[in-house]
Amino acid sequence: MRMAEPGRINAAFHGRLGNFVLDAELSLPATGVTAIFGASGCGKTTVARCIAGLEHMTDGFCAVDGEVWQDHHSFRPVHRRPIGYVFQEASLFQHMSVRRNLSFGAPKAAGAQIAFDEVVELLGLAALLDRSPYRLSGGERQRVAIGRALLSQPKLLLMDEPLAALDHTTRNEILPFLERVHERLSLPVFYISHDMSEIERFADHLVLMERGRVVEAGPLRSLGSALRPAADRDRYGDCSDRQNSVGKPLRMTAMPIDFHDIDPNRVAAILYRPQDDVDGLLAAFAQDLARSGERIGGVVQRNIKDGSGCQVGMQAVDLMTGREISICQPLGSGAMACKLDAAGLAEAAVAVTRAIAADVDLVVINKFSKQEAAGEGLRDELADAIAAGIPVLTAVPEKCLDAWNDFTGGIGTSLLCERGAIDGWWQDLSSRIKRARAARLPADAPAALLADHHVG
Repeated sequence: MRMAEPGRINAAFHGRLGNFVLDAELSLPATGVTAIFGASGCGKTTVARCIAGLEHMTDGFCAVDGEVWQDHHSFRPVHRRPIGYVFQEASLFQHMSVRRNLSFGAPKAAGAQIAFDEVVELLGLAALLDRSPYRLSGGERQRVAIGRALLSQPKLLLMDEPLAALDHTTRNEILPFLERVHERLSLPVFYISHDMSEIERFADHLVLMERGRVVEAGPLRSLGSALRPAADRDRYGDCSDRQNSVGKPLRMTAMPIDFHDIDPNRVAAILYRPQDDVDGLLAAFAQDLARSGERIGGVVQRNIKDGSGCQVGMQAVDLMTGREISICQPLGSGAMACKLDAAGLAEAAVAVTRAIAADVDLVVINKFSKQEAAGEGLRDELADAIAAGIPVLTAVPEKCLDAWNDFTGGIGTSLLCERGAIDGWWQDLSSRIKRARAARLPADAPAALLADHHVG
């Protein structure tokens, strides 16, 4: 609805971001907590960024409590929108105390509706005020981030999966604080999540999204029939009716993932030419990582050579179990078939699915080649791994590069077919993930606990 109404939040955004199409319209009360729910990549974060002014859809409209922030004639920049934004990661100023972090960005004028002492009491921050962020647990850091957003005196609080980076115990510790904010402050909140248990705990209104569209919206209590089917649906999107080699439905051949929901550094593709031994390169890299203690899953292929070094066959290997997977036999004199047969494809799909369920450090899928480009092969398993947020490494022949970019929407990192390039990507990514995990643990956590947290 493209109309400014007192007491309501009206928004409409239509456009394309890379390979992702957003076509969403909202009309909701400017009170209480509105939960935006949907599978990873459905567009939840993009809607929030559009409301905040971080994304500018030329065909967009946004009005909050009768105040127009965007229409065909105007676009209010983000710094002029009275919004508090809480991200998945609490980006605190490390050189400032908790007290200074809370005060940063707060209006200097007197008469603030949300007082400093009130926020400290609501979020249980009194004992933390003089601490450095380095000495905070993950839950404490996120409470400080929420407090800083509240003290900016917003007219709307946007919370983009604020508990997603926390473990189950810490999430349960912080939820009561969110409930207190809901009960005590008359501030509209947009709460983005794919966890229905969080939403059911304190949301008043629900917006259900699929593939960039709003499919249901209204009071939470009146949408009960839509909740569980949506929560139980495939977390990576709707499925088409076509069948794979195991007889299970496959998802659509496109990957309708909102790139804002995916860390592009976690997706890497080795670009190779026919003369490159990418099979041997990937197999050796995965083997070395496994020997170093990393938890690797997925599938690689190994070339089999005779005593004189001539290639006489090949085998596919499940990286988690070491089990060999059936593969086509050589075709003709000197020719090799890289394509998995039906039984081998089913085994490979199981191997990748098992790796995703085990939340390994890295999923390796030998190739995105002609089969995957045509919507077959391990395309859907590859989409599953990317959408799950697990680091993914694959190899793409140069002739399939356009199909790969169409599939991913252009996200990800391209690597040269060289061991140094692959090692450099993994060392940088894994060290950043480990640092992020360590920052979410209490400062006094034992070294053994830090060591037990793998990079996935």
